[in-house]
Amino acid sequence: MMGLRTYLILLLVCLQGSLQAQHRERPFIWVRAGDRPAILEKIAHQSWAKEIYAEFIDELDRSIQVHASDPTRFLGGLPFDWVKGTGDQIPPFHRTYHIEDGKHKNLDNATEAEMAHARTLIRYLQIALDCGIAYFITEEEKYGQCAVDILYSFISAVGQSAVSDWHGRGGWLFPDDGFREVREIGYKVPLIYDFVADFIEKGGRPYDLAKERKTDFPFSEAQQVFRTYADLTIHYGQTGSNHPILEAPNLVYNALAMEEEQERDRLLAYFLTENTENQDALSEMAKTYAKRGDLWPETSQYLNAAASILTRLMLVVNRYDPINRLGERYANILYALPALDYLVYPNGQLIRWGDGKRTGTPPYSSYEEAYLLGEMDGVEDITREFASLLISAMQQGAYHRSGILAVLWYGKEYSGEGEELILPRTDKVDHAGIFLQRNESNTGNPEDGLMAFVGGAHMVHGHAEGMNIELYGRGEVLGVDNGRGRYQQDIHENYSRLFAAHNTVIVNGNSRAEGGWVNLGINRVTQVSMEPQPRENALSPDHSFSITRFVDDKGNLAEAVQERTLAVIRTSDTSGYYVDVFRSRSELPGQFHDYLYHNIGDSLIFLNEELPLKPTPDRYTASAALPWVQNRHYRHPGWHFFEQVQTAENYQKGIRARFVAEKFNPPIYMDLHIPPQEGRSYTKVMAPPTFEAPDPYENRPTPTLLIRQQGEAWTQPFALVFEPFGGLNATPSLQSVEKLTQDGAFAGFCIRSEVAAQERLQYVLIPMPGTGYRDEGLGISFTGSFAVITTDAGGKLQSIYIGEGEELRYGAQVLRPASGKKSVYRRF
Repeated sequence: MMGLRTYLILLLVCLQGSLQAQHRERPFIWVRAGDRPAILEKIAHQSWAKEIYAEFIDELDRSIQVHASDPTRFLGGLPFDWVKGTGDQIPPFHRTYHIEDGKHKNLDNATEAEMAHARTLIRYLQIALDCGIAYFITEEEKYGQCAVDILYSFISAVGQSAVSDWHGRGGWLFPDDGFREVREIGYKVPLIYDFVADFIEKGGRPYDLAKERKTDFPFSEAQQVFRTYADLTIHYGQTGSNHPILEAPNLVYNALAMEEEQERDRLLAYFLTENTENQDALSEMAKTYAKRGDLWPETSQYLNAAASILTRLMLVVNRYDPINRLGERYANILYALPALDYLVYPNGQLIRWGDGKRTGTPPYSSYEEAYLLGEMDGVEDITREFASLLISAMQQGAYHRSGILAVLWYGKEYSGEGEELILPRTDKVDHAGIFLQRNESNTGNPEDGLMAFVGGAHMVHGHAEGMNIELYGRGEVLGVDNGRGRYQQDIHENYSRLFAAHNTVIVNGNSRAEGGWVNLGINRVTQVSMEPQPRENALSPDHSFSITRFVDDKGNLAEAVQERTLAVIRTSDTSGYYVDVFRSRSELPGQFHDYLYHNIGDSLIFLNEELPLKPTPDRYTASAALPWVQNRHYRHPGWHFFEQVQTAENYQKGIRARFVAEKFNPPIYMDLHIPPQEGRSYTKVMAPPTFEAPDPYENRPTPTLLIRQQGEAWTQPFALVFEPFGGLNATPSLQSVEKLTQDGAFAGFCIRSEVAAQERLQYVLIPMPGTGYRDEGLGISFTGSFAVITTDAGGKLQSIYIGEGEELRYGAQVLRPASGKKSVYRRF
């Protein structure tokens, strides 16, 4: 029988082991105590780490210089509301509000004055976090003392306010914007605590500003602050968007700041597996990344941020408990990180849709964190992919480690050669309805590259853009999407988000959005045909095309079906053109259709001297009087923002027009060729400035062309040929563009060009769907939807490209795709 003494000893051992398991040694959120020797070694021997650390400490020492000698003055800079202070108690903080027309709103458009207190608080919290990190690395008391003093002041002040329930989205210090509070304030506080807990445990005591003496650290109150911030995410968040991701750092860090293990794991479960009405768990968010290549369904900067944030949190939680193996379980989230490496023009700028940005840097630091996850979970595919991307970025000088977190986490010295990033000829973004084509030049010069895309869809942060295109030429995005400025502004809600800000077609003056996210719902652009298919090899070095479809049926005044053929055709290493054929028809009587095209530049000039343009200032103004309810009802279609409106009514001849951008050095031009068509009017306007336009055109109006077709635009579609060219003495290569018809319906173009003194004739065949094209005089017979025949000036055949079709006859030549195929290319 076990003796009482032996039993008591074993019991004490078990209890001690249980307590040690529950009480982890801090810090353990971003780093662990055992990481310190390797970090010091890194700083001592790796030049990049030494440089970052030295700059970090130097800046931090300047920021806290006053603290050591006069903590009262230093801490007095915090945004306390002294009027509400009582006795020797630290007062509450000023709370931050934004009020418009007497109504409380979130802080998206708050003024600098309104945000002054908040910015001060955020700066102090960052100083405290930096001091916590510096204490961890150096073990110097001055850093631990400063960090704990700020943390104590924050906990003492914040607890004196009540959490707001404003629209279910309230906060503590931002009563009308809890969403912003947890992103800018809430997540920092538990990190500070994690770094200074060791300082407190060793006897460090915070300085009380009001009492002007040191006091005990309020552990219970601190735990309640962490608990409350975690609760703000769990119960005050919003699902159905990227909000759960943006709020997740606040949830994870505050959960990990809890000292009681069961509560820590209970709160952490809301990140890992437990969904609420207000917050999606990782297991739910990961469903968006069902297969490799899937992206978060928003615009560029948001989809990139989503994957980056989740990658970092998966690494943090994996380090906390490696049994999770989150890198292995959710590898598709990691594989989404390089998306912006691929969605770029030859000049490196991003394709733009919705609220997306024109510029953006791939998240190289997230690549490092993905590598660490793959290494931790032993997934070689992950480490191989991201090592290669990092090696390439470092060798090209695109990525240099920065920030103190890099010193804490990164350290791998990648070796070898990174794989060259090969951008596909075509690509797609499923959730945005985007189908892009690129044709980079053999010269390797981005100015000689060609690229275009068509797209449109509904999503969070999406726009009601219809079936929109962008066109690239001579090193710049010329045919542009307007982009976005500040949210909730008139120009953003009633222009940038609506059809008129895009290169699309407006039907009956009433194309609009309806339903969905903030009532901006539209249908998705879908692929009818394309060659090459997205990310597949191209048949021809000079040709590619897509046919896409869009249904414009929101509201009840458009009721239209549309198809758009967009082709990229290269004529030499330094020249080429775009073909755009937009078919649109409405079910409603008295239909009319407006084609819009915006181009960066100084002006739009018509080379048809006799074009009878007259001022028509009231042509698009009617929608300006429509009601506007922010984020709900808009002034569709948005064209009341157009100025300097001039129109040529009922002009039936062909059009040759030119967008002039002479502020570029050298100048850049975009020529347009439009075959003659009855029932047309042509309007040129100055549209609002394009956001993130190239420097010469930042904040300058955007020249824009509108073409109105009375009646249907299906058999007689909007058919245009665009040619970008540039240089002081540059001339366009296209000499003439004529229309081909079949039974009175548009069927394609006959295009004459001259490149390097060599004349060329191209028949670009785009017959009506299901009809084909035959012309005995030209000796052409085609069954299909897209083809290009190229001859020299004398009619000698040079090549035939069938993008989609069954058979093409040209004279004695007969070309058919192989069995089971729809495309073929042959040179002669």
